[in-house]
Amino acid sequence: MKAAFALLANDEIHNVVRKLSWEIHQKYRTGTRHASLPPHVSLKQPFRINNLPALEDYMVELAGSFQPFELTLTELQVIPISYSRTAYGLLWIDVEETQELRNLHNRLNHELNQRFGYTPADFDGDQYHFHMTIVMGGQPVDVYRKFYSEIPDPKINLRFTVKELGMFIYDEPMGPTGEYLCYRIMPIGK
Repeated sequence: MKAAFALLANDEIHNVVRKLSWEIHQKYRTGTRHASLPPHVSLKQPFRINNLPALEDYMVELAGSFQPFELTLTELQVIPISYSRTAYGLLWIDVEETQELRNLHNRLNHELNQRFGYTPADFDGDQYHFHMTIVMGGQPVDVYRKFYSEIPDPKINLRFTVKELGMFIYDEPMGPTGEYLCYRIMPIGK
């Protein structure tokens, strides 16, 4: 099993993201499997975990240790992703990095390794890019580039205050047909 932590979007951002996801799917048949998770900004990509109750206890501690803060969503971007040597597309909204966001990512990497042993995930560390996924997989990357080219203005200026932390869990093997869900949601702050 794997788990991940993410900051959840508020209702307004959720509705904007899901409307865009649905419109793209209707026109380009990109699929909606990715929508099994609520719109979010990942703090830690999926990592192996053997003790889910202990991870839940850690989540309670983590959620209570920081206060809600503002995030800015800046622009739509298409990113190629690969599964089994096939290039698929990913459309995400870029998230403006803040020191608070970077500190939370680094803190999670450090504390999870201390408490649960070796918990690396793809893209951890300084190169980690904060984003909110709109549509993922389902079509080759060229289809994503086509609909991206039809977007009149990829710039977005949306802001929201993060008030909830989510824990996602995944069966292995992961991939486009893997099973996953939002396992737990907690309010941020005391």
